[in-house]
Amino acid sequence: MAPHIPDSIDAKLLGLYLSDHLTGATAGVSRIGRMAEAFADTPVAAGLAQLSAALRRERELIHGLIHDLGVRQRPHRQAAAWLAEHAGRLKLNGRIVRRSPLTMVLEAELMRSAVMGKLGGWETLQELAPELGLDPATFATLAADARSQIETLGRVHEHARRNAFRKHGDIST
Repeated sequence: MAPHIPDSIDAKLLGLYLSDHLTGATAGVSRIGRMAEAFADTPVAAGLAQLSAALRRERELIHGLIHDLGVRQRPHRQAAAWLAEHAGRLKLNGRIVRRSPLTMVLEAELMRSAVMGKLGGWETLQELAPELGLDPATFATLAADARSQIETLGRVHEHARRNAFRKHGDIST
């Protein structure tokens, strides 16, 4: 059966919901990619690189889902998310050349919260999947992946906070 939105589901609300998750995914892909590059020389680099690749795949899945279900895409929202994520990089942290060690702590916390939101999205889609002509197992797998991603971000946070508040701390150890 081809994916479709039955009369029992509000197509406009579902479209907004998916668009909001695509917006979050757009910002998340950008943020995690930046983190993976910035912390390539740390013990958490491999986890961040894997997370970056997974988030890119998931973003494409959501984009495809919007197309397959025929809901309206709202590219202005994704553009705004991209701009907001990039503008957030301009904050003053008292350092001209280097990143503050606090940056990694805050980014890990932000991304862990974002992945918690994404987990809710996968759980919602898993529940709606049979009515939408989609495979619930796909979203169950994505929910399990999100739980694993939360653990990865927990390790990133642990590494970052161990080093961030130490005088002369080095976040690469």
